[in-house]
Amino acid sequence: MHRVTGGPTMPVPLPVSLALLLVAVPAATLCTPSSDPGAKAEPGADAAPASERPPIQGSDWLTIPDEEFAARFADMAFGESLLDRERVAWMWFVRVNQLIEDPSGRGMSGTGKVPLWMAWPTDPDTFGSRKRFEFGAPPRTEMQPSAEKTDLEAGRIATAAPDASNEEVNRNKVSYDYLVDSGLTTQADVATFFETHDYVNMPIGSVELKASWLQVTEGSPAPTGALTFAFGNQVYWWRGLHVQAKMRLLDDPSTVFTNEDPSWFWATFEFNGNPGVRHVRETLITQRAPLPKAEIAALLDLGGMKGFGFESYAPNGTQIRFTVGGRGKTPVILGHTDMEDFAGLPNVAQPQYWTSFQASCHSCHATASYNPATDQFIPFSVPTGSLNLGYNIQSPTAPTVYLGQGFKPLDFMWPIVFQAK
Repeated sequence: MHRVTGGPTMPVPLPVSLALLLVAVPAATLCTPSSDPGAKAEPGADAAPASERPPIQGSDWLTIPDEEFAARFADMAFGESLLDRERVAWMWFVRVNQLIEDPSGRGMSGTGKVPLWMAWPTDPDTFGSRKRFEFGAPPRTEMQPSAEKTDLEAGRIATAAPDASNEEVNRNKVSYDYLVDSGLTTQADVATFFETHDYVNMPIGSVELKASWLQVTEGSPAPTGALTFAFGNQVYWWRGLHVQAKMRLLDDPSTVFTNEDPSWFWATFEFNGNPGVRHVRETLITQRAPLPKAEIAALLDLGGMKGFGFESYAPNGTQIRFTVGGRGKTPVILGHTDMEDFAGLPNVAQPQYWTSFQASCHSCHATASYNPATDQFIPFSVPTGSLNLGYNIQSPTAPTVYLGQGFKPLDFMWPIVFQAK
């Protein structure tokens, strides 16, 4: 077996102020120990004393290629300290949100600038076009939503309808190159891929992002502090960002369904003013360790983002495996109250009253798979906790499918399932 690796990340010109900050701000500023009274961890969860935290290595982490950053900080991301995981989450957030010029002059919230990821390929760019995406081209100005999970379950297709909430998936060059060069963008090509492969194995440094947008209307204005962007002649407000980054290869990639060893790093950033988000963060998310405001400010300042509006967003938590400590007992719960609202109970539209939130990025994405014998992608489902090969998905209109009956792992890549036609 072999895998096709992605190419290097395109260099991004930095503003003079950012270059000066890289020199002026010592790395130690970003890893000062604190008591962190807001940290939340289950008994026996992954956590370690502040004195054991590894220091952030150097001050060039903002500008090095994604694959180099992922390899350098994998031990920090996959260690036992929830605070260090939160640091890695913010470091990824600052990297992907580096500000670039919007040629239209509008930008987010009228600033004339947009985050770097808005110039990355979307799902339609990756799976719906044979034309090679041009990295370094101006950022897009039109909404390019992906199919939402709730719509996929119901057999509907998400659109940019006037009152719709929309999710856009964006990916970096490492991820894009692997998907395109490996022939994983159409179902026919996926079938060909599995004639010579037993699994998909995304390269280290692959980054997949999912942004949530809600259209602004007279009756539904953007909340105070939220960042906005005009797609065409319609304004949307930004509700948050899922971050999924490949930071280590598994020794045996065929064991994705059951292996508790970490390879992908997950973080979910949400607008702090969303109804019920504080309740969900404090009572339902499994692994969360909020950084002190001063440390967050230092990271944003280093990225040249001070006062832009990113201060209004924060991680709901982080995730690196199925269960706490990899012991198979306590499922790790992580999600966004809008993007995973279907996983909240009793009423999906009222997260402030949720008593249960059955969302798990790692568990859900782990089931993404393809059966070469039947030319079938596995249906979407919402598992939490550890999986086994007997995990099955039942439907009143289709035969029950079992994970262990011929399905090959797609390395946590639902976009292949949802978009390869």
